[in-house]
Amino acid sequence: MRTVGVIAEYDPFHLGHAYHLQQARQRTQADWVLCVMSGCFTQRGQGALLSPAQRARMALESGADVVLELPVPWAVREAEHFALGGISILHRLGCITHVAFGAETDDLPALSRCAALLEQPSPSLGAAVRERLAQGVSHPAALGGALEALFPGLGLSKPNNVLGLCYLRALLRLHSSMQPVLVPRAGDYHATDWSGGFPSATAVRGAISRGDWLRVSQALPQRSYALLRAAVQRGELFHPQVLDTLLLYLLRTTGPEALRQLPGCTEGMENRLISAARTATSRRELLAAAKTRRYPYARLSRLCAHLLLGLRAQEVRPGLLPPYARLLGFRGEARPLLRSIKASGFPLLEKAADAPRDNVIFQSDMRAYDLWCLGAGLRPGLGYRQGVVLVD
Repeated sequence: MRTVGVIAEYDPFHLGHAYHLQQARQRTQADWVLCVMSGCFTQRGQGALLSPAQRARMALESGADVVLELPVPWAVREAEHFALGGISILHRLGCITHVAFGAETDDLPALSRCAALLEQPSPSLGAAVRERLAQGVSHPAALGGALEALFPGLGLSKPNNVLGLCYLRALLRLHSSMQPVLVPRAGDYHATDWSGGFPSATAVRGAISRGDWLRVSQALPQRSYALLRAAVQRGELFHPQVLDTLLLYLLRTTGPEALRQLPGCTEGMENRLISAARTATSRRELLAAAKTRRYPYARLSRLCAHLLLGLRAQEVRPGLLPPYARLLGFRGEARPLLRSIKASGFPLLEKAADAPRDNVIFQSDMRAYDLWCLGAGLRPGLGYRQGVVLVD
């Protein structure tokens, strides 16, 4: 039995995602497609537009067979930890034969060589990095420049190539036998326009915020569009600006020492955010004032999410792997795959009520659900009320 794993956010699920699932199945000749998906909050440090259950249903109706939820401490992290969290779940399920991911490059062998080099750096790479550090650039910039010199034209600054590289590194780190499969990406990940390839999730979210439903309908599978419109009519859409006041209050009343306990808060980032929060009136103003070359927007945004979610560095220390995955939904015919997963012994959470209440990761997930509800104007407790989606 061949099963291909996919790690995604689906915020929201659009035609590019449907294409990726179709290509993942076709290129691997897989019997099943299993997705590990972010829950209420995403890598960019914002709440997802739709609930995890709604996004899982979209995926199940457009090519996925099973959708699991990636716990929030790994979902709202930089590429390395996000990838390690997702790959480790797929690896420990015991039945995933392939991992498919999108990238701007189509050169999987070169990307794999780069991943191997990063996992076991050579003396020449170390020398190249030190040479650039001596010129006064940051370590990430020095490493990036050294790799670009070794792998010219690979596009190691492009977001999906970076994430793909992290997936490959995670496979090596876990000594996994899962085979990587690259699906070349059609379209720019961060593009806000609608020119060429599939529109990005960024462009789709922008169209939704403007109420440009014609464009949205052209970018989403028919069923995904119907589910989105139904959620809007029910008032079940996340509005990120609702949390702005709470975020600014926390930054104005939390001391720098407490902020330094957040995951990834280093190099004086706490002081930069506290200073910007004194005059900002919104999250957008805050991040615009705080960001620099040293403190990029995405990193600051994730740090703000960590503060809102109450995450602490000691709870998500380096090397820690997700202790479970939540079953968000499955197709009826995929029951044999579920039986294989359960036989692996990996903890699969079907009902939140069955989870150990004192587990700090589970507590973080429940806080994420309640925070998302606050942004969506819904009563708290969704993490406990939400059932498993079944698509027949």
